[in-house]
Amino acid sequence: MEEEVTHVIETAQGIVLLTLQSEDENDAPIGGLLLIDANDEQETAREILTTNETLSALWCSPAGHLWVGCADGRVATTAPVGWAAPSRQADYRAHNGSRGWTVATLPVDSLEGLPPNILKIHGSGDDDVHVGTHGGHLYHWNGKAWRQTHQGDGTAYQSIVDIKGHGRDSVFAIGTRDMILHFDGAQWRKLPTPGSPNEGESFGGIALLTDGSVLICSAGDEGRLLHGGASGFIEFGRYPLQLNDVVTLGDRVLFAIWDGVAELVGRDVQVIKSNFLTAHAFEGRGRVFFTEPANPGIHFIVHDPAASPPWKRRNY
Repeated sequence: MEEEVTHVIETAQGIVLLTLQSEDENDAPIGGLLLIDANDEQETAREILTTNETLSALWCSPAGHLWVGCADGRVATTAPVGWAAPSRQADYRAHNGSRGWTVATLPVDSLEGLPPNILKIHGSGDDDVHVGTHGGHLYHWNGKAWRQTHQGDGTAYQSIVDIKGHGRDSVFAIGTRDMILHFDGAQWRKLPTPGSPNEGESFGGIALLTDGSVLICSAGDEGRLLHGGASGFIEFGRYPLQLNDVVTLGDRVLFAIWDGVAELVGRDVQVIKSNFLTAHAFEGRGRVFFTEPANPGIHFIVHDPAASPPWKRRNY
């Protein structure tokens, strides 16, 4: 049995891990959630969700409800949204006192009529949730119904790699290659990508800055940063690093760079850790988390400036 951590979020209850398990490399992985309880001094990871589906997205609403998405076009949540109970086809089982789950099947995409392969979930509340998919399609839950709000071209080049927003009327989404979208509360609008892309460039992540602006990072033969907002973006800088993902920690900006972690210092990007690998980065409560690439097992990296030591690899 192979198992790996793909997403890390922190809630009031503790750290939630999205894990994928497979018997061998030829099997489709199935997903589940583990919780490391905030009040557990032993830091035990206990199972809170098992499912028969390949989970591919995880988000926690401001009210503390969990949301997950899968490759077969379904979204499940612990929020009181009035959806159907889990079924044999979509089996979502709560464990260890976790809230029960309900499940919604999203409409097929308007381009090819296929179930959406969900990659990202983000929202401002349980009645305002955006879902991004493979092929660049976007969906929205308004508390009453799901609808498709943007049609991508169906290719991997427009697959949604991140969604973040300052509120209901200002949300950003990025596709793998050269696609920046802004949602104004009513519709998505494509924004121009400034400068010329690097060879093999792919966008990695979005960071919401304290001044209300946005940073977008990318990787390719160089790393690149774009800075701006709803009115447009400018090229901020190019760097000899792979900027795979980005998070904020207070007024700091940190990057997963594959060979470790880097930090934005002025207009420069400087490596601050290089003794482990990083694929993705996730914001917690006063700390950040990094997952490791192609490294099966239940482990992740924590950077907590208030802890001693401030960097720790946690294994389960």
